[in-house]
Amino acid sequence: MRTGLSIYSLWNAWRKGLMTVEEEFAAMREMGCEATEIANFAVPLHKGPKGAEFKGPPDFEMAKRFVELSEQYQVPIGAYSCGSNIARVSREEYPVMLERLYAEIELARALKAPLIRIDLVTVMAGRDEVGVEAFDAMFPQAVEAARALADYAKQYDMWVTVENHGTFMNGADRVRKLIKAVDRENYGLTMDIGNTVCVDEDPMVLASELIDLAKEIHVKDFYIRNDPYAIGAKYVDGYTVADPSVLGNGSWLTTKHQRYLRGAIVGHGDLPMKDLISLIVRSGFDGDVLIEFEGMEEPVLASQISLNNLRQMIRMAEKK
Repeated sequence: MRTGLSIYSLWNAWRKGLMTVEEEFAAMREMGCEATEIANFAVPLHKGPKGAEFKGPPDFEMAKRFVELSEQYQVPIGAYSCGSNIARVSREEYPVMLERLYAEIELARALKAPLIRIDLVTVMAGRDEVGVEAFDAMFPQAVEAARALADYAKQYDMWVTVENHGTFMNGADRVRKLIKAVDRENYGLTMDIGNTVCVDEDPMVLASELIDLAKEIHVKDFYIRNDPYAIGAKYVDGYTVADPSVLGNGSWLTTKHQRYLRGAIVGHGDLPMKDLISLIVRSGFDGDVLIEFEGMEEPVLASQISLNNLRQMIRMAEKK
């Protein structure tokens, strides 16, 4: 088992111009990261124009630079992550999106990443779009796309994963149903032990149900609140399609059933983190376990504390 950091954890510092990509790698080396995940929504790996840097074609020269930094600072790239909505696009748009995702697999190969996480649907969906009827409607196209992506990546001996994420492709039953239906030996799960609360599911239930499918694990903690006014929101108009996640006072997310979440330093939030880490250790999982911090605190310090707490919980679990 390797511990480390998704580079997304430092995104707030990068986007504000407080850190360069090289400084991110240097910070991860200083933290003792044994691995990192590169996320295409958190670093400039595409040739889009200014203001749309993440929307252009893959930048393979930039990928070479990332590999150089990985080797220079001795922080291996364990995974590459990219988003898509391929399970819900029209049949006319589907071939175009599939080709774009094949290019993302080529980018993962250029990064020397042995695993690529590819989202099949957008992170958050409107309240009326996340029910079981909507899930069943998009399921055949999700399976078709996942099989095609896994088959393409197999030529490089690369894992393709889906992450339990957002309010749609989340929850133990939905994720397990997808992976079993895809039925490819190189298709599995990036298991995020925090994201399950986005659909109000017990994190221990999801972890115990899905740990056998996990090829990579994200460790994330949340503060959980039921009353929007208790967190300072002046007004909350429910779960809107246009902007379902942002409340007016702080980085709070709205769950499927109208609770409110904010990213926390690992160990400081409301999730049963020690029990979750103990479950992972007892399972014998031997892949990468990476912090994915998305709270309001200064990201370098928050990531370091999160890593320290994670490692301590691993040591405690190993002694049992």
